[in-house]
Amino acid sequence: MRFFRLNWEFWIALKYVFSPKRERLTGIISIISIIGVALSVGALTVVNSVMTGFKEALSEKILSLNPHISITFRNPEARERLLEIIKKEIPSKEIISIQETSTLQGLIIFSGTPVGIILKATNLENLKKERGFKKFQIEKTYFDNNGEALPIIIGEKLRERLGLSLGEKIRFISIEGFYTPFGFFPKITTFIVAGTFETGVYDYDLNLVFTSFKLFSQKFKPNNYALEIKLKDPFKSNEFKKGILSHLGFGITIFDWQEWNKNLFAALKMEKIGLFVVLTLMITVSLFTIIAAMTMLVSEKKMDIAILRALGVSSKSILKIFFFCGLILSLMGVIAGLILGSSLCILLSHYPVIKLPSEVYPVEYMPVKLKIIDIFIISFVAVFISVLACIFPAKKASEIIPAEILRHG
Repeated sequence: MRFFRLNWEFWIALKYVFSPKRERLTGIISIISIIGVALSVGALTVVNSVMTGFKEALSEKILSLNPHISITFRNPEARERLLEIIKKEIPSKEIISIQETSTLQGLIIFSGTPVGIILKATNLENLKKERGFKKFQIEKTYFDNNGEALPIIIGEKLRERLGLSLGEKIRFISIEGFYTPFGFFPKITTFIVAGTFETGVYDYDLNLVFTSFKLFSQKFKPNNYALEIKLKDPFKSNEFKKGILSHLGFGITIFDWQEWNKNLFAALKMEKIGLFVVLTLMITVSLFTIIAAMTMLVSEKKMDIAILRALGVSSKSILKIFFFCGLILSLMGVIAGLILGSSLCILLSHYPVIKLPSEVYPVEYMPVKLKIIDIFIISFVAVFISVLACIFPAKKASEIIPAEILRHG
């Protein structure tokens, strides 16, 4: 009961805001101000959720399709020593897998159409288990064939561009070759399409080709090797990388996924902050209508203010009454905006309808991820700006001189 007795100003503010006897223009401006705040807060909620969704979708793609730590070396004899270092620096319970790979760049040519690719040799059976693949199909009969053609797994975009099908043979011109008195001649190898994969990432599906590490080693003489490590907690990669790095010598390099994608995530973070600032300014602009509505309400209630002051109500209580009036209008807009934005985010996350061009984005539909911490930050910022917007008209109301109003009516 003590709360109700001490906060009578709040109940008068409620009566002023929801009174049916208010002037029509004041009521219309109040409604417009609530709608303006609601739309601004809703827009900020949706945009923030989309940026969070993009960051998480990119992280998931990067973490599922790329190694968390990669150690590259040229001498195959260094492999055993590196495995010992890895086992020493990374607890076995933190490691999901360790794969030996090798890569080679070159051109594949089919029906006169050349396409630049990266040929990656790895363990195909382990690769097939990765979560980042929407599809990974292998025709094992082509791997059992002891012919000269090297079986490869190609991306769906590459298959569509060249019009390839299973069993087709294509030519591969590698950057490696041999020198003759007449100049450099690249090595030309025959590939056979033994399967297809799809990740949803345009560049991967167009330019990445997989093959068996064992067969690759027989066909080529690799001059680069890599040990690719997948961790249970990818965010520990930098910590483990520093430990391994202290043991490495000349000719061996180590990278982790955070280092590879540092610029990308920094750009996403800056873009999210920039959009947050711009949309916060939209909320600030919309709150000017709250100030306008409150100024008109103060003008409308001048006689009430004068009577209250004549009855002994302090200027501080008058300030509280009109501060609460502005705060109620602002909170109505903020709550409506949060409900609107959150509902739209939940709808878009369950029913993705906005399709994105695969050539530009690594996801098929616009990702939306609504987080409680984001809602809290948006609510705090919106309410803080609302409080600042309510102070000016409330202070003006408290400074009204009752004698002049009562004298002149």
